[in-house]
Amino acid sequence: MVGGDLYDVCETPFGVRAIIGDVRGKGLDAVQAVAAVLGGFRVSAHEWKDLPLLADRLELSIDRNVTRRSVGDPELFVTALVLELEQDTVRIMDRGHPPPIAVGPHGARILATAPALPLGLKELSPVPGLTTLHRLPPGEVLVLYTDGISEARNCDGDFYPVLERLTEHFRGTRRTDPETVVAFLETDTRNWSATPEGDDQAVLAMALM
Repeated sequence: MVGGDLYDVCETPFGVRAIIGDVRGKGLDAVQAVAAVLGGFRVSAHEWKDLPLLADRLELSIDRNVTRRSVGDPELFVTALVLELEQDTVRIMDRGHPPPIAVGPHGARILATAPALPLGLKELSPVPGLTTLHRLPPGEVLVLYTDGISEARNCDGDFYPVLERLTEHFRGTRRTDPETVVAFLETDTRNWSATPEGDDQAVLAMALM
C-alpha cells in the first residue's frame, strides 16, 4: 500500500517555507491527497504572506482536487505543519501534526504550537488557526517528523520517545547538523521498532545559516 507522508521546502519572498504532513489512510486516495497538498503548497507558498491563509489555500486545493468517496468523509484529512524560517526565527502553523523539536548541544526541546484541525476538516470549525513564533539560536537543528516515528513500538508496546532519545543522544554534542540528526532517527527508530515494516516515516531537519 502506498502511504501518505509528504514534505517540501521552498525559498519564497517571505523566507524559506516548509511543509510536512501525513494523509489519513493509504492507497490511491492518499496519493491524490498528497498531490493536491504539495501542488497547492508549491504555488501558494510564494503568493500568500499569512500562514493561516496559506493553510486555507491548501484546504481549497484538497476540496478541488481530491475525489471524496462520500461527502464529509471523516477518513479524508491531512495533518500538517507549515513553517516559515527567516533570520533566527521560525513561524509555525499547526494543523493537527506532531510539534517540531529543536535539537542542539543542550539536548532537545519541543516548540509549542497552537494546534488547529487537520487540513480537509475546515467545515467542522471555520475559526482560522494561529501561528506561533520561536527563536532558533545558532547550533540548533529544527526537526519535523510524521507519526510513523513517534508511534513506532518496541517489543513491550512502548511508543518511541522522540524527545528523550534526541536529548540523550545529542546533549553535550559540540555540533549538530541536519544530516546527523536524520541519520540518528532513521537508525534508532529501526532498532527500537518491533515491526520494521510498520507505518510510513518521514523526517525533515533544517538549520538556519
